[in-house]
Amino acid sequence: MTAGGSYNLGPYLVPLLVVGVVALRLVRNKPRKVRPNRLFILPALLTLAAGYTLKQTPAPGWIWYAVYIVAGVIGLGVGYLSGRHREFTLDEKGQIMARATPAGTILFAALFTARYGLKLAFPQLNGGQSLAPAAHPAGNVIGWTDAGLVFSVAMLLATAATTWWHTRHLVAERQARAAQSGEAASPRLE
Repeated sequence: MTAGGSYNLGPYLVPLLVVGVVALRLVRNKPRKVRPNRLFILPALLTLAAGYTLKQTPAPGWIWYAVYIVAGVIGLGVGYLSGRHREFTLDEKGQIMARATPAGTILFAALFTARYGLKLAFPQLNGGQSLAPAAHPAGNVIGWTDAGLVFSVAMLLATAATTWWHTRHLVAERQARAAQSGEAASPRLE
């Protein structure tokens, strides 16, 4: 309680909103169209943008390179799990559809809740002060946002690769259906 007698709800608002959105997504789990030939366009563009952004800052110390490698490896793992926890089907029109499984959504909600729970229980974990460069306090923020960029790009690339891997047989099945029905198999893999 603050001096004015009211509660500070700020630290609780974001986690509650995110858990609410995740719960809504779990309830409204509609299939989405997958275009295997376009899976890598956005991750490739974001990889270029992240590379350009990282190049704009001076070279960090070795500890930050280690943090970036760890962020990339974790991003690859999360991206793989994200792609793995989807159900892929071929609808009657020949479109590849994807639906997130409840396991992936529940895993995200659990990790997010655990992260905010730890931040509330142990406020000293919020800054990562032991890794801060001596030059300027903002260097810590820049380093962590760069690590977030590496994580998100690795996650997007791994999700796209896993999705492509799991939709290959559906593309072949669609082409076989088209050949069986007498239609020319379209070279487009949409």
